[in-house]
Amino acid sequence: MIRLLRLFIVTIFIFLQVGYLFAQENVSGGELNLTQEFKRAQKLAFEGNREEARLICAAILKENPKYYDARILTGRTLAWDKKYEESRKELIRVLEDDVDNRDAVLALIDLEKWSGDLSKALFYCDYGQSFYPREEKFLIRKIKLQQQAGLESKSLQTINDLLEINPGSEEGNELFKKHTSAFSKYTLSLKHDFEHFSEPYVRRWHITSLQLSKRNSWGSLMGRVNLGDLISDGEGFWSKDVARQFEIDAYPRTTSTAYMYLSYGYSPDNLFPQHRAGAEWYQKLPRKFEASAGMRFMRFNGSSGAKNVFIYTGSIGKYYRNYWFSLRGYFTPKNSEVSRSFIFTTRRYLRDAKQYVGIELGTGTSPDEARGNVADFSTYKYDSWKVKFSYQDQLLEKRLTYLLRAGFEKEEYQVNEKRNIFSFSLKLSYAL
Repeated sequence: MIRLLRLFIVTIFIFLQVGYLFAQENVSGGELNLTQEFKRAQKLAFEGNREEARLICAAILKENPKYYDARILTGRTLAWDKKYEESRKELIRVLEDDVDNRDAVLALIDLEKWSGDLSKALFYCDYGQSFYPREEKFLIRKIKLQQQAGLESKSLQTINDLLEINPGSEEGNELFKKHTSAFSKYTLSLKHDFEHFSEPYVRRWHITSLQLSKRNSWGSLMGRVNLGDLISDGEGFWSKDVARQFEIDAYPRTTSTAYMYLSYGYSPDNLFPQHRAGAEWYQKLPRKFEASAGMRFMRFNGSSGAKNVFIYTGSIGKYYRNYWFSLRGYFTPKNSEVSRSFIFTTRRYLRDAKQYVGIELGTGTSPDEARGNVADFSTYKYDSWKVKFSYQDQLLEKRLTYLLRAGFEKEEYQVNEKRNIFSFSLKLSYAL
């Protein structure tokens, strides 16, 4: 209970810090009168009075040289007038002072596209993604530039990246539909999970999964076969009883800001639950928050008969620049009590949305992990805490994605009796 309280305190502190940073990011660069003058300049620029708008921006910058919005508007209006070199100087000057200014980078992408330098426009797309790897505006511009440059296969990869971030993106789905070869593209994934403990006896737990996924205009569909093996001390790499499980998952989009997760699995063998199902609703919220709510169902067949287990889950996530924070809870009613487990995850994205390092802190057992998908309901009674580290990157012109995870868990398997559990996971995904 004390560990759980500490986890809550740490999580709340992190979210408060993120909220504070987000608020700081949006503080106006000038005083109220400068803001009003800038809005007047914007109105004039959009009405076609660009020279007058630039004069107002010059007056604002004279009073406050760090009013970057005024310099960016100057740069954009110069680009509209095809004065590309002057525009470039203004926008680069912003980046010299404020290296991750999102609006300046977006303006430079547009400028280089209008000037006809597609390679430089793509460079600024990658530059922007290095700071904001999940920013849809960068991805949409990148897709259109890749298509304009004839980079069709790379364009499809970027479309897939966009739809992984936001399956409900209307523009992303439109771009997907227009892609001539989009409906023939699949992704093949191979994953192996391994866990080991030695108390009160030695056990090695292997799950190998083979998955084929396809993106459709309505969302994603994937089929998966899991092979599980629980190996006792003295046995070889495989035991004589390899269990099978067959699963199908879908991520249909419902609106431009919402999508669902639907899943069903069946196993004819005793190592996995006979039936496994899941449903969850994901909703994107303002300021790059995302929330979800759903449930998982498992039917276990044991010596004492069948047992149906319902697990309720929900999450809240937040993207801040190139960081992602998420807190998820699982609640399992049993008799008059409710078993609870919580997982806090943070990722630091590096080059883009496909390359990251991550850390996960948690208590209890998750039904969405390899060890939670076994025909042993007693795992949900155990008090435990864990930490996991992950790293993901791409190879072969970004067609091959690999994910490495390693973890350690301290689990109380009996009253006052604890054991150490070590885990490792490798996943390879190849775009066909």
